[in-house]
Amino acid sequence: MPVVSQMERWVVRGKDLQRRMLAAREAHRLPLLAKEAQHWTFLASAPPREVFAVMEQMLGTFPFRFELTGESSARIVEFRRKGLIGQWSRHVEIHTRWVTCEARTEPSGTVVTVAASKGRGPVPRALQLVQLLTRGSEDARTVYRRRAIPAGPVSLVASWAGMPYELFTEPRWDAPRGPRVLTARGVEAIPGGSGPFTKVRLSDGTEGFIETDQIVAAPEASTREAQLEAARFV
Repeated sequence: MPVVSQMERWVVRGKDLQRRMLAAREAHRLPLLAKEAQHWTFLASAPPREVFAVMEQMLGTFPFRFELTGESSARIVEFRRKGLIGQWSRHVEIHTRWVTCEARTEPSGTVVTVAASKGRGPVPRALQLVQLLTRGSEDARTVYRRRAIPAGPVSLVASWAGMPYELFTEPRWDAPRGPRVLTARGVEAIPGGSGPFTKVRLSDGTEGFIETDQIVAAPEASTREAQLEAARFV
């Protein structure tokens, strides 16, 4: 009996070791990628970090996975695929579909190169990113559209709740920072903004600049008409 028990333990250990080895092999297996179908190179005004953020949000959805491949490059790669009877596979071994993106900062802007593989799905996904980044600031459908805040009461966006925002003393990124502003503090937009900055005046008369995409119009009236008017500048 002791000999049988010992052999059974060896069998269990062997199966457990085999299972671990197979799991490690699957985790480190390099997929055989599909061939490239199309690529685009263009100039965008958004910085690389925003390019990759939008890529992850728009393209990195099931059955694709977003992966950073370098300091200035990323990709989405297929990690699930439907079988003949509609079941999802655990992994994709051959002709794995993908979309890559490379964004580098140049004096003229951000040079973006997007490539998509053959197969169903990659090209339409890549075109979503290309169209979003090339529509321009005048197109109201893009998140990078130009926003004009009207003169009047404004408030910091909700993501700043509980955290202070330091005013810019001048409408440029490297300008010294000024007083701190909280979401509940009275802030008024006034003429004099420049580029991505809106000039504001605090309740104590202090003036400075806030990034336009960090504030929203905050009408004093709570009527439906006032809310609809404010929504035009979101």
